[in-house]
Amino acid sequence: MHRLLSALALALCLLAIPAFAQAPGKVAGDLDMAKSTIDAVDQRLARGDLSDATLQLLRNQVDPVAGQMNAVAAELAPRIAAVKDRLAQLGPKPDAKNGPGEAPSITEERAAQQKLFDDLDATQKRAKVLAVQAAQASETIVGRRRALFAHDLFTRSSSLLSPSLWIAVGSEAPDDAARVATLAANWSQAAYDGLTPARRIALGGLLALIAVLYPLAWRIAVGLRGRDPAAKPSRLLKALWALRVMIATAAVPVAAVLAVGGLVELFDLPTLLSSLGTALTIAVAIVSVGIGLARGLFAPGSPNWRLPPVDTPTARNLYHLTILVQVIVAAVKLVEAVNEFISVGVPVAVATRGLGAAAVTVALGLSLRNVWLRPHEAAPRSPAAERWSTLLRTAGRALALTLLVSILVGYIAFAAFLVEQILAVAGTLALLYILLNLAEEGFGAIARPDSRSGRGLASLLGVSQDRLDQGAILLSGLVKVSLYVAAVLLVLAPWRIESGDMLATAEAAFFGFSIGGATISISSVIVGVALFAVALGCTRAVQRWLETKYLPRTKLDTGLQNSIKTSLGYVGFVVALALALAYLGLSWERLTLIAGGLSLGIGLGLQTVTNNFVSGLILLWERAVRVGDWVEVGAESGFVRRINVRSTEIETFDRALVIMPNASLMSGVVKNWVRNDRVGRIKLSFTVPLSADPEEVRTALISTAKAHERVLTIPTPSVLFTALTESNMSFDLICFIEDVESRARVTSDLLYDLHAKLKAAGYANPPAAPTVSSPALDRLDAWLNQKLAEDRDGGRRAAAE
Repeated sequence: MHRLLSALALALCLLAIPAFAQAPGKVAGDLDMAKSTIDAVDQRLARGDLSDATLQLLRNQVDPVAGQMNAVAAELAPRIAAVKDRLAQLGPKPDAKNGPGEAPSITEERAAQQKLFDDLDATQKRAKVLAVQAAQASETIVGRRRALFAHDLFTRSSSLLSPSLWIAVGSEAPDDAARVATLAANWSQAAYDGLTPARRIALGGLLALIAVLYPLAWRIAVGLRGRDPAAKPSRLLKALWALRVMIATAAVPVAAVLAVGGLVELFDLPTLLSSLGTALTIAVAIVSVGIGLARGLFAPGSPNWRLPPVDTPTARNLYHLTILVQVIVAAVKLVEAVNEFISVGVPVAVATRGLGAAAVTVALGLSLRNVWLRPHEAAPRSPAAERWSTLLRTAGRALALTLLVSILVGYIAFAAFLVEQILAVAGTLALLYILLNLAEEGFGAIARPDSRSGRGLASLLGVSQDRLDQGAILLSGLVKVSLYVAAVLLVLAPWRIESGDMLATAEAAFFGFSIGGATISISSVIVGVALFAVALGCTRAVQRWLETKYLPRTKLDTGLQNSIKTSLGYVGFVVALALALAYLGLSWERLTLIAGGLSLGIGLGLQTVTNNFVSGLILLWERAVRVGDWVEVGAESGFVRRINVRSTEIETFDRALVIMPNASLMSGVVKNWVRNDRVGRIKLSFTVPLSADPEEVRTALISTAKAHERVLTIPTPSVLFTALTESNMSFDLICFIEDVESRARVTSDLLYDLHAKLKAAGYANPPAAPTVSSPALDRLDAWLNQKLAEDRDGGRRAAAE
């Protein structure tokens, strides 16, 4: 039997060996290729004169290697675990001296499985090492790119007011102009000679056709932008119109430039000036898209269709400023393309960028002098328009001052880069503003219960209108988050912060990393604090959206809504802190050491804070006390307004705010009037003379309770006969109300009505208790008073002597 089982186990293992045995050979080629790629990249990185484009190319080569090697290691993990389980089943090799030996087949199987395990383990370790090497090479490339970017951006050149700069420009200008003229003549001659007469006629005809069709297409585009100035559109129509204006304004010029470029390629014209054609296309796109965005957003001629809350002077000034800045930037781009093509000297390049930055500075300065930036001379504005004006005024002054100082000091590259970023960030924010309004208003309009689309969607999906409304708000929030992320990536891309870098930072925040030693600098601290602030701001925005948009549309009670919002705030705070610490280079291992060092301080002085924090978490999730509950804690009674990290805020009926530590709520006795429901009980005690009719009193009490509109009929009001003395009878009226918060008001109303009824029946004032008089006792009382007076007089005389 033993031999039979051993043979069966051997057969199963032999069947499984080929599947595992071919794994190392299958990935060996991938590992070798990855190793050669990493070695080639490392050799290129050993050189110190690599450009930014070359570095980006190397990163594109090495980044996929890390992911591929991690995938290989993950794929081998279950195979290694399976082989390890087989080895465990086979057990260790027995000692021949201390017992009988095992079957040769089992020994051979153990050796085969051990070899397979060693091969797979070695392959996995090699894949992990290659993944680490690829990640290190990628980090090196990122660091080199950022250092190169900082060097190019903050390299100081000649000031725009430096005479030596303009002397050098004047000496080089004639030669540069001659090279441009020669280049244009050579290109024209080459283009003319390269075409047959028929092709020249065809090219001329097509160019003429483009010239003829352009005004017609532009007239159609202008017609698409038109709207009734007297109309009063919704925000959805305003956003749609702004997007339509942007597309209509940019489509025709960009299409014309692309058509001309297509003709150049179609007729195989000389491509000596391809870079100039690309620069021209980019310039036209910048100007046309920017003008379309500004016109659609600010609607200078149609105030009713204006999306942001700004007045007409502000809108017109921003529109004209946008056009002026875009034309300046586009012209500078074209001149720089020509300069690069003819290889101008450094002074001419510096002068070109400096003049462009100076022109933008002048444009900002002129805008600062207009009415919309001087509130004391402007007409009265709404609060929203005033906030916009203040924000634009502050941003304009800060940018103009920064540009002016950079130009005068000599940081021309930084000034030119800042000008481009002003335009890019402004365009991104404008488009983001339009798309955010479109997402918010669009989803709301589609799911509106009184609309045809809302009823159709609810019927198609088989959900209620409330569920459809909640889903629309949730989708709107997801789209808005995606738009924010895309906008942040677009804004950060020129600063050499790409999506891959941000994902790597997020991964490090969650899983931790170690680079030998953490290097913390002032710049890293600033960026870490900025990351924390941005992440925390996003958390607050999501909390606000949940509180104002999504949760009110659900059927959750107020306490559970507050628990969800507060818990999300805790999670967001932890994530924000993790992101910041990960950027600073503090992995979870280092944080564990820091936490161990702080444990002594927590044990000595932070017990109360920790206790209150944990108690707050328990309150949020156990929900024994919720926001809005009426509670009594000791001598304090009121409504729970907020459950914070350390304490709970209780608003008393005197409008005072009691800050109660969370630990007190957890360890003390708390009376919650509305924990299960809001039904409350009222108990009123009455005493009437013995001469009263109990049934008549009972009828009066019950009828008064039933007559009140807030007293529940089920359970029905009842009267208890509680006491009977020699002169009085005591009764208790017990009734229930739907909302315990109205207990005091209902009690007051019932007492008013009952007092009137009992007084009318003669039962309101019970007779006074009988008094007993005795002449003997009166004489004894007088004698005692006299003796007390004599004793007091004797004491005073003795004290005087």
